[in-house]
Amino acid sequence: MEDTWGIPEPTFIGIYLLGFSIALLFAFAVRILTRSGAATTTAPIQALSAQELACLTGGPRRVVEAAVAQLVDTGQLRASRDGYLQLVGRSGGGDPVERTVVADVSRHGRRSISILTRRLAESDAVEEVVARLVGAGYLVDDELAKRRKVISLVPVVVVFSVGVVRWLEGAAGDRPVGWLTVLLICSGVIGYAMYRQAICPRTFEGANAVGRASVTAPAELVAAGGFTRHPDRMIRDALTGRRGVTSGGMSGCVPISCGTEGNCKG
Repeated sequence: MEDTWGIPEPTFIGIYLLGFSIALLFAFAVRILTRSGAATTTAPIQALSAQELACLTGGPRRVVEAAVAQLVDTGQLRASRDGYLQLVGRSGGGDPVERTVVADVSRHGRRSISILTRRLAESDAVEEVVARLVGAGYLVDDELAKRRKVISLVPVVVVFSVGVVRWLEGAAGDRPVGWLTVLLICSGVIGYAMYRQAICPRTFEGANAVGRASVTAPAELVAAGGFTRHPDRMIRDALTGRRGVTSGGMSGCVPISCGTEGNCKG
């Protein structure tokens, strides 16, 4: 019986394994290169603010949480145990994110913390924090990460497709395809896992910046770990509420999640 494409099954298995291994190395190299990052501005961040730290560790929702914690600690907002915020006084906040939070609470009278963090995570003020970190080389641009992810998977798809074509022709010609079947299943699972695994939005420089950050103030503690890290138990219980509201991470980079489709743009 003539071999498919004139290549014996053991020889093709070896070629397939080699090709798939090279494709995986290429995919990992692209991901590492992407996370190496590069600053696009001439003004590097000397010290991370609480909101910048929050974005690097927990994504846009954590930025809003850090702002809420700061406003509660300075007495501009009051948090109740049922998970709602109320405005105290007429102060407008000390930065764009805080002002956005104050304006939202003021507009609704009483505002659910979970709804507020989810809605304001997409606000222009939070996007400014993200853009500043991208410019400093601490975060990977969302569109760039998506393009690089597609590029990294192209060789994997090509090698897998060749294997599938070989399997189809072999099965049609009643030739042995047992080992190739096993390889295709394994490589298909690996390829799908890599497709699901988003490129971590935090660059290596961003990770180093988080490691160097000094975390002492309540807002900084919330920035590093969410509302559950607030040092004051009464405020912590009020911020989390009876429903146990927790912060939304970015999807491994917990800290920031890099293991799913999440990213720092929410």
